[in-house]
Amino acid sequence: MHARSSSNVEASEAAQRCMGLPWSSPRSSPKPKMADRGISNLFDTPGLSQGEGQQGKMTTTVTAIQTNEWLKTVLRQAKMPNSKLVVLEFTAPWSEPCKFMRPAMEEIASRFKEQADFYTLDVEQFKTFARNTRVEALPTFLLVRKTILERVVGVSKDELQRSIEKHISDIAIHHVQDRSISLLHKN
Repeated sequence: MHARSSSNVEASEAAQRCMGLPWSSPRSSPKPKMADRGISNLFDTPGLSQGEGQQGKMTTTVTAIQTNEWLKTVLRQAKMPNSKLVVLEFTAPWSEPCKFMRPAMEEIASRFKEQADFYTLDVEQFKTFARNTRVEALPTFLLVRKTILERVVGVSKDELQRSIEKHISDIAIHHVQDRSISLLHKN
């Protein structure tokens, strides 16, 4: 029997990642089974205080978060009244689907930069946070405002854009309703 060549192994691993199978680095051990629980308070999520992450880097319209403190600040701001929508993208440098979505994410972020803030998180750097927010495939996008509003998994630019548009319009509707209520109470 012949041993599989490294290119066949790499192609097989890339195909598995493209099919949305659970994320794992080609060099990492199998990921433990995750608890099936919702995250209602992202600030109490383990992994935000365990020293994961290093420092932040800016890209054009998408910010790469690499420190726990920066992530905590972003999540705290997302909880504020009248806050922008926050889009968190879990990525990995070895993930072909993430590389494929990068230009689409930049385009969407540029289009909606006034209504939403866009960030990326390296899943290898934030393993605990990713596990506790139930990231199971890459790329995974979490749309956050006060809590996780929606999860978009995969490489569909249209699906991601529709989800962002939906939640941005929901925010605008609530903002108008809040202003109307406060004006009624002033009279």
